[in-house]
Amino acid sequence: MKFDQSHNANANQTRPSSQIDHVIGVMSAKGGVGKSFVAGLLACELVRQGYRVGVLDADFTAPSIPLHFGLHGPLKVGTYSFIPMESQSGVRVISMDLMVDNEEQSVIWKESLMGNVVEELWKNVEWGGLDYLLVDLPPATTESSIAMTQLLPLTGVIIVTTPQFISATMARRAVAVVQKTGIPVLGIVENFSGYRPGETGQEELVFGNSHVETVTRKAGAPLLVRIPLTPSAAELCDAGRIEDILLDESALLANNLTRAAAEAREKQAAAANNIALETAGPDTAIEADPLDPGYPVDEMSCAQTADVCNPFSDTVMHLIRSRENMGAMDHPDSQGFFIGRCGDRMQIDLRIIKDRIIEAKFLPEGCGATLAAGSMLTKMACTKTLEEAREITPDELVAALDGLPDDHLHCAELAVMTLREAVIDAVESFGKPLRKE
Repeated sequence: MKFDQSHNANANQTRPSSQIDHVIGVMSAKGGVGKSFVAGLLACELVRQGYRVGVLDADFTAPSIPLHFGLHGPLKVGTYSFIPMESQSGVRVISMDLMVDNEEQSVIWKESLMGNVVEELWKNVEWGGLDYLLVDLPPATTESSIAMTQLLPLTGVIIVTTPQFISATMARRAVAVVQKTGIPVLGIVENFSGYRPGETGQEELVFGNSHVETVTRKAGAPLLVRIPLTPSAAELCDAGRIEDILLDESALLANNLTRAAAEAREKQAAAANNIALETAGPDTAIEADPLDPGYPVDEMSCAQTADVCNPFSDTVMHLIRSRENMGAMDHPDSQGFFIGRCGDRMQIDLRIIKDRIIEAKFLPEGCGATLAAGSMLTKMACTKTLEEAREITPDELVAALDGLPDDHLHCAELAVMTLREAVIDAVESFGKPLRKE
């Protein structure tokens, strides 16, 4: 693999920090249905409508997004992150095809590793501000595709199929797989709906009658668009000029997709708010800090808040929805566990290089505020030294969360003490205990 290191001269570049409103998976049940073409076409139309758009080409076995856009490696690499390539219209693109030494070089991927690679690309790409990130996923029924849907904060997925009976049958299987993950199916795209040989608008049903309605019924989702096969579109894609394709169907696809994504986001927000309200309630104090037996526990912070109608800040609600950093590491360098008297508990896993935390994950068992506290604290801990992480206080965490109701302040204390346990585990592994005697 090769990379352009010229950006490394910028010593002031920060770690990846991206604000992405919607992450949309573009998926099919099988190859050959034009999934990547649909993803590229959608990206181009969203840019025309004024949206900021990126495409993550995660179909590692057959990456074709760069070819559609006429992009060639190497990718530029900054101090901490990959820099996406930009197409002529401004679509930002990341693909494994831009990382190999030459475009004809094939990479044989172990299925179990693909999800991990996508997770690293997700974390280590400087996307900047995006309204939509489209993820070109492998076929839906593969292990890697399912793993990716669990690793990425998807707003939802669109499924691409073709009119034939066998394609629709496979697409219904893909719908069933996605539904088991709990991720919304935003809609179905029927590609190659017919052959349109010229500008007359006449189409020939070269693939016979359509069976796409059986897929939309199974998904409980709308048909976003039918896209015909045209000679000019095929020629422009081959020439790396997908941005020059102008089809009325492109605008219809983008309009229907943005509407479906907005509706899905509203449903997700309402569900997260219901969870938060259900978990808001009286609790008791958690145990004192094991690092400091004299740490005062404020019993008043455990009183039930009077304002349970809207108890949490927008920051807390966002973290409850996104669940950023939630999960466990296969082989962490250190782990911390802590249980409060209220019954909430947390585990924090750390990845450490030269006394500095490079990755942190957490597993909560408790209310929405506990989840938000763990998510924010693991974000705060990344890039800090062990000593710096140990010094993070509950007050600093509460401030980063834009406040917590009084009866949930102990959730911040729980998260902080779990992190301190993980720091202790790391330091004691090297024979330098930090515990106060």
